[in-house]
Amino acid sequence: MGLLSRASTLDRKEKIQGLAFSDFIVKHSLKICALLEKKESDYFVKNSIGFDGNSIISAISTADFWNGICPVSKKIYSFTNQDEINPLLQLFSLNIKDNIKNLYIYKNTNSQILLSTEIITNIIADDIELLDNSFHICTISNLNSLIQDNSVVLKFDIDFSEAVESFITAKMKSDIKNKSYIQSALLNEIYNRFICYYNSPDSTVLSGINTLKTVIITDKTYSIELIANHLILNIKDLLEHYAELIIIDFSGTAESCAETQAFLQS
Repeated sequence: MGLLSRASTLDRKEKIQGLAFSDFIVKHSLKICALLEKKESDYFVKNSIGFDGNSIISAISTADFWNGICPVSKKIYSFTNQDEINPLLQLFSLNIKDNIKNLYIYKNTNSQILLSTEIITNIIADDIELLDNSFHICTISNLNSLIQDNSVVLKFDIDFSEAVESFITAKMKSDIKNKSYIQSALLNEIYNRFICYYNSPDSTVLSGINTLKTVIITDKTYSIELIANHLILNIKDLLEHYAELIIIDFSGTAESCAETQAFLQS
């Protein structure tokens, strides 16, 4: 290798692998947390798990507020007594704030803030630095171990547009400026629930602005109506009764791994 080639190699920075938020949640088994990102002079929830819609809206907060709470980047802040926690409770809905005993906060070098009800360790903090805008990459072969002789793979297209729009209109009324941020945050919470709670991480993909595709592996005595009702019930704490406006279309069964992959990638 010539000197110029060697110098070029030495100057080239190694690309650091990013980390999808849903993969971060699964890796660390976090139950209630949100990643807030600064837009102009305010912070908004960008990604979350375990947050309801009212908390996502309540968490809209000023940069000045957070500069007082966590002024230093790459530092873990712990709030473990009620006097410390009280100023932060305004970020949560009534349903969540009553169960909060501790809060932990970390601001990364991109000025994103992770707010968690569970302890943030140094290992978790290191991973917060890696968070990017990517989504989980499905590996269909990981589903093979879930399929038994009496299993069937059900394909669903799910549209949250009307449910999300109705919830935002009811809650935010004339606040048009922040509507797009809240819409994105609500869909990310829904997506993360499918990835982290409801299904295998490799069973769900976003297919549009307010839509996703998912496959559910169940036994051959399944009920489409029961599955649909169960999914809506589990979104009700997020979107309240507007969850009933979710459109769940059954797209048939997948008879092979290739067919499952084709459905999720279409």
